[in-house]
Amino acid sequence: MKEKWREPMAMVRIRRGSAADAAFVREVAEQVFGELGDYGRILPTWLVHDGVLTHLAEEEGVAVGYTMLGFYSAGPTRPNEYVADLLAIAVAPRAQGRGVGKQLLDHAIGQAALARRRMPVAELRLSVAEPNGRARRLFEQFGFQFVDGEHGRYDGGQRALHMARPVKP
Repeated sequence: MKEKWREPMAMVRIRRGSAADAAFVREVAEQVFGELGDYGRILPTWLVHDGVLTHLAEEEGVAVGYTMLGFYSAGPTRPNEYVADLLAIAVAPRAQGRGVGKQLLDHAIGQAALARRRMPVAELRLSVAEPNGRARRLFEQFGFQFVDGEHGRYDGGQRALHMARPVKP
C-alpha cells in the first residue's frame, strides 16, 4: 500500500494580534470563510474589540493563521459564570494540512484555561458550518461535543452547529 506523503508539522510561534494584523485577518477570512458570509469585513473589526483576544500563528515571521476568542456572561440561568467563545479559527490555505490549526486550537484552549484563573469561565464554545467536516473532526479530537438545538444559519445558507467543551483549570 502506498503511503500518502505529508508535509512536516509546521513550527509556529503564536503571538497576540493587533490592529496592524487587520489586512491579514481580512485576506484569510475572505479565503476561508467567504462562502459563509462577509467575514472579510466583519473579523477585522473584532480584532480591535476590547472583549476579543486575537492570536496569530507565524512561521518564520510570516502570519499563517489566527484565533479570536471572546468572553461573555453564561446567561441569566448561570449569572456567576462566563463562557469563552472561539469566534474564529482560520489557517491561510497555503499553510493548511500541516498542524497549524491544531496548534492554534490547543493555544485557544489554553487561553480559556488561563482566563479561568481570573474569572469563572465554565466552558469553551464555538460554531461550525455543518458541511465543514474537517473542522468538526478537529474540534471533536480536542473534546468538543455537539450542543443540541437549532442554532441558525450562516449568511451563505449553511446550517450552524454549536459545539462546547468544559474549561479545565
